[in-house]
Amino acid sequence: MGHSFMKRWRVARLWVMSLDGSVRSGGRLMLHVPLICDGKGRVSLGAKVSIGCTVAPVMGAGDVRLQARSKDSLIDIGPGTSFSNNVQVIAEQRVTIGARCLIGDAVLIMDSDFHDLSAEGRHGQPATPAPIVLEDNVFIGSRVIILKGVTIGKDSVIGAGSVVIRSIPPGVIAAGNPAKVIRTL
Repeated sequence: MGHSFMKRWRVARLWVMSLDGSVRSGGRLMLHVPLICDGKGRVSLGAKVSIGCTVAPVMGAGDVRLQARSKDSLIDIGPGTSFSNNVQVIAEQRVTIGARCLIGDAVLIMDSDFHDLSAEGRHGQPATPAPIVLEDNVFIGSRVIILKGVTIGKDSVIGAGSVVIRSIPPGVIAAGNPAKVIRTL
């Protein structure tokens, strides 16, 4: 797959920017803000994925960025999932978001620390990524950060402003920094 130029599609009067051949859509992609897919890996979008929300807060253009950074990385989005504005999903390895998930504004999802945490390795040694999985029908509130190695169980809700560093079971509400289960649904 050649990466020497950006490929652009005009959809719903907004741009989808992608490296040639890296984005696959299951159809009926709904764009309300620009979608940027600028990594070296692949992005797969299920049918009826919605990008951006006209009534949600917009910083800048409200872009949603899906960045599969390395040539073997994958961001896989299930059908019917909706993203609000200013969302970033960054995968060094793999981020999987299930069907019918709701992702709030200014959410950040990263499967890597991007740098080794030790003082000696911090300036050159790459960090080890760990996949992230959001199972079906997960609701992520505004300004949530989800870090590497996390699985969020089916039907769970993550409260606004939370930082998720450990896996969350299905059917619960979790919130805080670090996010903890506060009740079952």
